Amino acid sequence: MVKISPFVKKLKSILNEPANKNLITWDEKKCNLVIIQPEEFSIKILPFYFKHCNFSSFIRQLNIYGFNKIDPNFWVFRHENPSISLFSGFSGIIRKKKLEHGSDISEISTLKRQINALKILNQRMFLFLSKIFDVSLNNYELLEKILKLIQILSKKVSNLK
Repeated sequence: MVKISPFVKKLKSILNEPANKNLITWDEKKCNLVIIQPEEFSIKILPFYFKHCNFSSFIRQLNIYGFNKIDPNFWVFRHENPSISLFSGFSGIIRKKKLEHGSDISEISTLKRQINALKILNQRMFLFLSKIFDVSLNNYELLEKILKLIQILSKKVSNLK
């Protein structure tokens, strides 16, 4: 049997309380958690279930337990496991694992090497582009000199006629 964390138990209690439906709901069809009125939710619900009324802390906990905000304009969250259901007791909601000492270290070091390689490539690209700019500037100056020479020659040719 999967042990359900205190946060998930409290979340389920909040969602099962009929009086909270105008502030927070669970859309079973879409598997979305919708916080309708965040300010009132923070004042009226959070202090009764948690030791705070900090909305940001609640959102952080949602993120830790796999809920991601899906709408930039509204407080709508979907769990990364699409089969999560309020009826299942949220048994599939577990806290994301922290990096254990030594785990994924090779991935992290690989990413660091790739970042450093990209920084070097970026510097080289900048040098290359500055050289291209210098060459094009020199070509422009040469083009101006050629045009002046053409003008001078055309004047001399017209004077010869």
